[in-house]
Amino acid sequence: ETEISFDLGDKFLADGYKLFLGGIASNVSVGLSRLDKKTALVAELGEDDLSETILKKLKSENVSTELIKINNRAQTTLSVIIMSQKKHILFDAHNLKEHQFNLENSNSSWLFIAGLGEKWKETYESALNFTEAKNIKIAFAPGTNQVQEGKDKIAKVLDKTEIVFVNKTEAQIILEETGNIENLLKSFKSLGPKNVVITDGTNGSYALDSDSNFFHQEIVASETVETTGAGDAYAAAFFAAFISNKPIQECMRWGALNSSSVIEHIGAQEGLLTLEEMEKKLNG
Repeated sequence: ETEISFDLGDKFLADGYKLFLGGIASNVSVGLSRLDKKTALVAELGEDDLSETILKKLKSENVSTELIKINNRAQTTLSVIIMSQKKHILFDAHNLKEHQFNLENSNSSWLFIAGLGEKWKETYESALNFTEAKNIKIAFAPGTNQVQEGKDKIAKVLDKTEIVFVNKTEAQIILEETGNIENLLKSFKSLGPKNVVITDGTNGSYALDSDSNFFHQEIVASETVETTGAGDAYAAAFFAAFISNKPIQECMRWGALNSSSVIEHIGAQEGLLTLEEMEKKLNG
């Protein structure tokens, strides 16, 4: 692994900078919207200039912001990514948020549950109660905190989940297993989710559907600029196809195409495909 070190007090000149919206929830929301799905983002922002920029961007992408909570006691989360030779270093600045969302005005048929910060357990519990009462289906992509807590702490969510997205490393940490992909898929499915998707970088993606059929999708060749948001792009496109009742193998193809487009750009959302672009690639 390449290491980069800095001496305290050093200053460096940068070629430039760009400001992008990120995070799995916003990445998936924008990805779904570009694929012509009506989407609302449930999130918590600070009362600051950065939140105004985020809201403006989401609205420009036709993502509803009605369920976003503005917290005047917190700052909006900011990440700084230093790029070097197609790889990156990430500095994540965030503070404790309450995650007290009000979903009562939502009339969605699906809820995509993404990773949350420290106070996530009560929020997940509320989300499960809400989806059960409203007969709403769940898609789930655990974040860092949930992965590190392990399978026992997310068991309730997994048991109610229609489809779960993880990468191979996350699957191994959650399950405390180091087996091959097919065994990881089976172990995950035994926890309750009807469909399981595991991505594995350049090895492609793997899935086990509701009938325990096994699928593999190779990556789509592309010129890699950087890999931020590749997994989110895959999940967004797979999910868009899935809720359109596409076969699992086609859902995986959508995911691979979206992911390959995103890694050709800097930023997690710049390369997200529109429905027209997706259809052109599918038919190309």
